[in-house]
Amino acid sequence: MSKRPSLPAKIRNRAGVDALLAAATNFEEKLPRDPLKKALDLGRVTALLASVDHPQVGPRTVHIAGSKGKGTVARMIASGLARAGRKPIGLYTSPHLEDLSERIAIDGKPIREKPLARAAHAVLPHVRATQGTSDAPTFFEIFTAIAWCAFREAGCTDVVLETGLGGRLDATNVCVPAVTVITCIELEHTRLLGDTLALVAGEKAGILKPGVPVVAVGLAEEALEVVRARARQIQAPFDEDATADVRTVTLPGAHHLDNARAAFLALRILDVSQRDALNGICETLLPGILEEVVSQPRVIIDGAHTLTSARGTRRAVAERWPGEPVVLLTAMLEEKDVEGIASALAEDVTHVVTTRVGSPRCLPAEALADRIRAVVTAPVQSEPDTGKALRRACDLAGPRGLVLCSGSTYLAGDVRKLAREFS
Repeated sequence: MSKRPSLPAKIRNRAGVDALLAAATNFEEKLPRDPLKKALDLGRVTALLASVDHPQVGPRTVHIAGSKGKGTVARMIASGLARAGRKPIGLYTSPHLEDLSERIAIDGKPIREKPLARAAHAVLPHVRATQGTSDAPTFFEIFTAIAWCAFREAGCTDVVLETGLGGRLDATNVCVPAVTVITCIELEHTRLLGDTLALVAGEKAGILKPGVPVVAVGLAEEALEVVRARARQIQAPFDEDATADVRTVTLPGAHHLDNARAAFLALRILDVSQRDALNGICETLLPGILEEVVSQPRVIIDGAHTLTSARGTRRAVAERWPGEPVVLLTAMLEEKDVEGIASALAEDVTHVVTTRVGSPRCLPAEALADRIRAVVTAPVQSEPDTGKALRRACDLAGPRGLVLCSGSTYLAGDVRKLAREFS
């Protein structure tokens, strides 16, 4: 077993932040083997936040859980709050596309190096005191505490945050929310969250708090009933008004309408006017969501990594760029519904190119290609180097074609970086 990196004596810059995080267990790199209730423990992050005087207490907070769409909803809500003049606004999302600093945003801008270092230094004493014990916080728990320290230093009156894994035992679930939001729920991380929609929904509904309004839009009935039941049990006002009129909002794909409805309802609960809510949602920047990063051939990145989002993405591409021949460039994490997602994304494409991204959880390119060949009719090639894979996909698409890069948020981020060097 390799020895973990040592902790820095003082954190003055990004290198110090990275060293702090590298010394912690990172479930984003390798999912926990233990059952969820053994792997995740809110006591660790609670103690960490107590060591820095509870920065999560005070701001008006929106807490969001779901299988897909929660990052989009979080950004929409933050944009609506900004439109209403509620500044400064903290936004905490995960994962990032290109750089870790994107996860902590203040008034729409990723945190800068110095404030990030100061927030990380604040949590260092507790991390050092618990290192090597069962009380040592994980990567995500540490970064969540860093985010809260950064939001406090910036004077954020409003904070919008999405969960990482699940909800009930997620490190973000120690917040004091003014409203909670549940987005689309699908079967995901079934070994950890459960193998039915009802079980997964139970984990997501763990973010609901007594008496705190909850919004849920776009859920299948099996999942929705679990959320309803939990809301009734703790007397949390429940809003599932899927008829909220957001048709004036221009979105990258009709599948994001439910996300806009959820954001709109949450903003109205927060006393944001209808006009500011709609304008804010319209003005939301959605990096990595049907984002065009190269024009010829057209290269589109999208972080779809669930079956429902993959279907929506492929449908949106066909509607937005009708008639353009599509090549799919994809990479997927091992725990995903590979065959289902691939079938959805590869509908009517001319070719599929598989690759691999940096996450240790990513399937090897050829192994992914073998699984995709079993469910699609288009020719499938593999290229483990993402840059070479992108070049190959572009060559296959030709100057008038379109390359859809989807199946993983990590892939969207990698292609976004590569696009700046593309010629």
